[in-house]
Amino acid sequence: MNRLKLHFSRYSFYVILGIIIVSTVVTVMSIHAAYNYRTIKNGKIADMHENSRLTVAALHKNVAGMMAAYAVNDYETLLRNEMDRRDNYAVIVEDYNMGKILGQESYRTGQIRDGAWNAIDFDSDNPEHVKALTEAYSSESHDILTPQGKKIGTITVYLSDRTLNEAFRQLIVDTLINTLVISVFLIVLLFITIRLFVLKPLSDIVATIDEGNAQGIPLKPVPGEGSREIFALADKMNWMINTIKDSQKALEHQATHDTLTGLANRTLFDDRLEQGILKAKRNRTRLALLFIDLDHFKEINDSMGHKVGDKALKIVTRRLEKTIREEDTLARLGGDEFTVILEGIHEPQDASVLAEKILKALSEPMTIENRVFYSGCSIGISLYPDNGDLPDDLLKYADAAMYNAKNEGRNTFQYYSTDMTERAIERVVMETNLREGLKKGEIVVHYQPQVDGRNGTIVGMEALVRWQSPEYGLVSPAKFIPIAESSGLIVDLDRHVMKTAMIQIRHWYAAGFNPGVMAMNLAAKQLQQKDFIDYLEKLIAETGCKPEWIELEVTESQIMIHPEEAIQILSRLSDIGVRLAVDDFGTGYSSLSYLKKFPINKLKIDRTFVQDLPHDEEDAAITKAIVALARNLNLSILAEGVETPEQQAFLIENGCAHIQGYLYSKPLPTDEMEALLSNTLG
Repeated sequence: MNRLKLHFSRYSFYVILGIIIVSTVVTVMSIHAAYNYRTIKNGKIADMHENSRLTVAALHKNVAGMMAAYAVNDYETLLRNEMDRRDNYAVIVEDYNMGKILGQESYRTGQIRDGAWNAIDFDSDNPEHVKALTEAYSSESHDILTPQGKKIGTITVYLSDRTLNEAFRQLIVDTLINTLVISVFLIVLLFITIRLFVLKPLSDIVATIDEGNAQGIPLKPVPGEGSREIFALADKMNWMINTIKDSQKALEHQATHDTLTGLANRTLFDDRLEQGILKAKRNRTRLALLFIDLDHFKEINDSMGHKVGDKALKIVTRRLEKTIREEDTLARLGGDEFTVILEGIHEPQDASVLAEKILKALSEPMTIENRVFYSGCSIGISLYPDNGDLPDDLLKYADAAMYNAKNEGRNTFQYYSTDMTERAIERVVMETNLREGLKKGEIVVHYQPQVDGRNGTIVGMEALVRWQSPEYGLVSPAKFIPIAESSGLIVDLDRHVMKTAMIQIRHWYAAGFNPGVMAMNLAAKQLQQKDFIDYLEKLIAETGCKPEWIELEVTESQIMIHPEEAIQILSRLSDIGVRLAVDDFGTGYSSLSYLKKFPINKLKIDRTFVQDLPHDEEDAAITKAIVALARNLNLSILAEGVETPEQQAFLIENGCAHIQGYLYSKPLPTDEMEALLSNTLG
């Protein structure tokens, strides 16, 4: 059954064409036959009526005289002779005169054809003869009149359709023969035509398609020879093939290139790096891999949204493309991470030349949506064959060098060395331990007093996070805060410190101490959390801490990333009753027009301006300017990082009485801070 279906399917095209041709010829020939039959029929009927007319004309005069003479035998002979001459079915005469003699209405006599179409005498008493007359095709009757005009009888001529039927049968036979001959001729002619002008061009098209590549796409254009339809088909197929090729190229490009920037993605980067290493082996040259990570990009992306972040990445891409050589491979591995494969270098220092150019290009400000942003980058460099010959190792080493550059202060580059790998592994282990430490309660809070330098009284304190690790001991925030920020732990860490400090200050006030205001650092990530305001209000209610006991510190650079949103969030915090301070003031390029809009209560002079007081003239001038600014904006002022009496004296003399630093106390654990409060109370 399947083979039968396949056979029919293979030759169904010819079968369908044959059916169409035969059906068309049959239809045309049927219409033609119907027309011919109508013409023949009309002619035959006209001949029959003409015979009838001639018969009547030939008999009327003679029969009329014979009837008048009662010569029945004579006119019967005359009727037989007329039947032999004409093709009539029957000729019947009614004789009224003879009928009177016989005692009848009329005497009927005549000639009629039998089944063999022979003329025989008509017998009026024969029912078959009478019935045959009623079934005749048609008849015509004419009165027989004397010269005086007296009706003495009638002559009736009966006509048969025998000749019509014979003509119809002959027409059918002729039509069938003609149909068969014409059909065969047209089928053969059409087969040859289709074979030459349709099937052969189609076969050429199929042959071209068969000679395709591994994906089945033809290597040559589809030929368009033959009929206009074949040409149109070939043109359409070529259009479809070109569209598929374009789509395939687009898919291949998408598979190997970054959608946002159009740069090589990780897949293409891996291939280029592997090929670059093989080429460097053959040519006995070096290859450098630069791992570039943008500084502070996450803050831009989180605060301004991904739309602005994407625009920033495109700007960075254009700057990098203008900086590198045409033969270098620039790739985006994801997020704000870029790589450059630098081939054909001879000395390790050659990579530093490009690194310096990249640092300079990316340190320029970016203007996006009428706002100015600063980013910069940190670059790690690994070398083939100095640091290995495996692509994964070179990438891993460049990544480790990049982290080392960030730890060195950002906006710089570092070459890979073996101890960087050890530090990278140490960093991963530390992140894991930090997560566990947060769960196990290893995160503790120390408190550094803030003092009125004029009388030594405590006016407040800053809550500072510490990690009391069983493995590492007391870990400095400088080591684990960057890890918390990059891993996302900073939010949980921040909230733990806030809750601990708020519970503690409520306890101290309840115990009769006067700790002043509890200052707590607010991470940029924390400020961006949609539930932060609700969380803070619930925490205040839960701990029983009064809002006026709390001061949240935000850095100047943090609030200037997206100042309009910062104004809204800080205003909501101010409405709760929480005090707000700008930490590290003077380092974040703040606009005075925005500064006066922020609902802040205090400015904190950064320690970088304090450490060289009073001897550094520039730091002295900046400090005086900040104090004057705070006074004019009706803000409190506090200097941090104060370690010497000379620094204290300069600050008090110039209007900054509130001081924080090692001159008075280092950050203290809870029990030591409580002891200090007791002494002050006493």
